[in-house]
Amino acid sequence: MSAVMAAEQYFRNCFFNPAQYIDGFLYVSGFAKSIQEEYMPALKDVPNITLYNFSNSIAGKAKGAVKSKYFLFFGRLSYEKGVKTLLEAFKDLPECHLKVVGTGPKKDDLESFAVACGMKNVEFLGYKKGRELKDLVKNAYFVIVPSEWYENNPMSIIESYSEGTPVIGAKIGGIPEIVVEDETGYLFPSGHSGDLKSKIVLADGLTANEYLKLSEGSLRFAHEHLSLESYYPKLIAFYNRFF
Repeated sequence: MSAVMAAEQYFRNCFFNPAQYIDGFLYVSGFAKSIQEEYMPALKDVPNITLYNFSNSIAGKAKGAVKSKYFLFFGRLSYEKGVKTLLEAFKDLPECHLKVVGTGPKKDDLESFAVACGMKNVEFLGYKKGRELKDLVKNAYFVIVPSEWYENNPMSIIESYSEGTPVIGAKIGGIPEIVVEDETGYLFPSGHSGDLKSKIVLADGLTANEYLKLSEGSLRFAHEHLSLESYYPKLIAFYNRFF
C-alpha cells in the first residue's frame, strides 16, 4: 500500500502538481509547512502564511498560587500520545499529583499499569468537556503534552495558555514552536520519561514568583499569537493579496 501511495504521489507531482492550481497556502504551523515543502518543493514558490489556531477567550490576568496543585493531561488515551511515558515519569514521584482526562483504546492498559505500580498519585477522570474541562485546565498547575507522534498545533496547549496555565511539552512536530523554554513552560525530548520527570520536578519546585512569570508568559503568548484579534487581520490581509 505504501508503494502504491508513493507512486500516486510522484505521478501527481509530475503531472497535476497542486502548486500550479492553488493561489496560496495557509499552514497551521511552521512544522507543517516544512513537511509539505520537503515532499513537494514546488510549494516553496507559492504564497503562504503560517497561522496558529486561536482561542475565542483568553483570561484577563495570570494565575498566582493554585489551590490544589496538580498536573493535567487531557486528550486521547493512546500510546502515540505519550501517556505511557507520562505515567512512567510520575511512577517515582508520589508527591506530585497527576490528573488524566480522556478516553481511548489504551485506557484499560494505562489504568492497569498505574495500579500495578501502586500509583496513588494518578487519577483517571474519564471524558470531560465544556465547563468541567475548562475548569480543570484553568485550575491545573501545569498541563503536560507528551506526544510521541507529530502534532501540528495542539489545541490542548492553546486552551492551556488561554487560562494562564503553563505547559510541559515534548520536542516533536509543532510543539516546540509554541512552548517557549522558561517563558511559557518547559520542553523535553519526546519519549524520554527520565527527562520528563526532571521537568516535572523542576516545575514542582518553582517559587510563587517564578510560577507567576510562567503564567504571565503563557497569557502574553496567547494574546500575541493565539487570539482572534491577532488571527483575523493576518488572515484577511493574506486573502486580500489575491483580490
